[in-house]
Amino acid sequence: MNQVGNKVTVGAIWMIGMRLIERGIGFVSTLILARLLIPEDFGLVAMAMTVFGFIEIGGQFGFDVALIRNRQTSRAHYDSAWTLSVGYGLFTALALAALAIPSAAYFNEPRLKAVVFVLAVIALIQGFDNIGTVDFRKDFRFGKDFQLVFTKKVISFFVTLALAYTFRSYWALLGGIATSRISGVILSYWLHPYRPRFNSSEIRELLVFSRWIVLRGIIDYFLDRGPDFLIGRFLNASALGLYRVSCEISTLPTSELIFPIMRAVYPGYAAVAHDRRMLASSFLMAQGTIVTLTLPAGVGIVMLADPIVRLLLGPNWLATIPLIQILGLYGAVTVFQATNISIFNVLGKPHWGAALKGAEAIILLPTMFTLFSRGYGVVGTAWSVFGVHALMIPLGMLLIGRLLGVGFRDRFAVAWRPVLATAIMAALLGWISPASGSAVSASAAALQLAIALPAGVIVFTLTIFVLWKIAGMPNGPERKLLPILQEQFNRNNHARI
Repeated sequence: MNQVGNKVTVGAIWMIGMRLIERGIGFVSTLILARLLIPEDFGLVAMAMTVFGFIEIGGQFGFDVALIRNRQTSRAHYDSAWTLSVGYGLFTALALAALAIPSAAYFNEPRLKAVVFVLAVIALIQGFDNIGTVDFRKDFRFGKDFQLVFTKKVISFFVTLALAYTFRSYWALLGGIATSRISGVILSYWLHPYRPRFNSSEIRELLVFSRWIVLRGIIDYFLDRGPDFLIGRFLNASALGLYRVSCEISTLPTSELIFPIMRAVYPGYAAVAHDRRMLASSFLMAQGTIVTLTLPAGVGIVMLADPIVRLLLGPNWLATIPLIQILGLYGAVTVFQATNISIFNVLGKPHWGAALKGAEAIILLPTMFTLFSRGYGVVGTAWSVFGVHALMIPLGMLLIGRLLGVGFRDRFAVAWRPVLATAIMAALLGWISPASGSAVSASAAALQLAIALPAGVIVFTLTIFVLWKIAGMPNGPERKLLPILQEQFNRNNHARI
């Protein structure tokens, strides 16, 4: 089991590093596109992706989760999963073609019709994605998994920027989406030798497990895209563009660290699922690692939203500052729920995850609509997203406690050091960047960030290791991260010599 743990740790570190590179490319792309395009362009594509996502959610079967969890899978399982994927890709394409005109009428945006038709073609091609790539994670070959994601991201990056410079319109964003998804299908066959065939023999077994994954996907869709229906319908494409870009930037430091950690951790969970004590230990280690790495990043973007927007996005995007601050709080609190769904899935209780998300949706949607209808607009929508998610955290803790016997004291033991270190870091950043609007120019914003970013990293890192020493150096994320930092420090010294 120690070997499995080491594989998971190495995989998580590998995936985090590579994911940061991959998302760094995406972040740079967003910043460049924000300078070349206008909020309305982003909003129009967000409308189209809202329609696309509405149809696509029914096909989010979670077959990768089912295939990784089941150690006794056969070729028939893989082929059946691929057959369903192809079939749903065809259904999605037809449904999008049928919804192109009605969706343009709903959002009162005639240009939307052509965009949705293009997405229909993309959906059809994407359905043929090679199911064999699931083995990259199942067999702990995280380098191959990253190669697939990274390569299509680089291709999409250059195509999107070329189109943006050429056309200066929303078609650049759509071209990037098409390039990413279609190149992903091609790469999946290039990187993995598996060649799927049509087979329906194991569809029933797969759907028994996946029905709850689908339900949770539907709920996740309404949690994520519910605001788009309100903003796009009752405001305009520009307002929706501001909201979606705010979501991407504000949650980037948290979601893009959580995703690779959980992508690497889930196969490890599956390997020790038969031993609840070991699974609980793995859960707490993953929880502590996620809080340590992502909480300071999430809080940092809240504290520095003003100079970030002024320097990186420009004057057309100043309205995103309060949205990034609010949604950044949402990203920060998600770290306390991040590992729950994986535990539900690996223990064969995906319906618990669906129930948790369902409860959140039941509270969020009417809350959001109430605030929106009373004139709070996009800001009220952002507060709804943050507040309701924070309200659901205790329920998630309760469910995990029932499954793993993990109580508040156990969670507190792995979380108090990063939480306290983050609070100290936030106080420092608040002193450096005291108030929204203080950075009146891009140069002033650049100076603030040049001081604040390294200062925040140094203060957080020193504080958390001091607290770890004071606590008696217990087994936790610090024990795994310290050797990595020491190795990097030694390499830097060696390079200077």
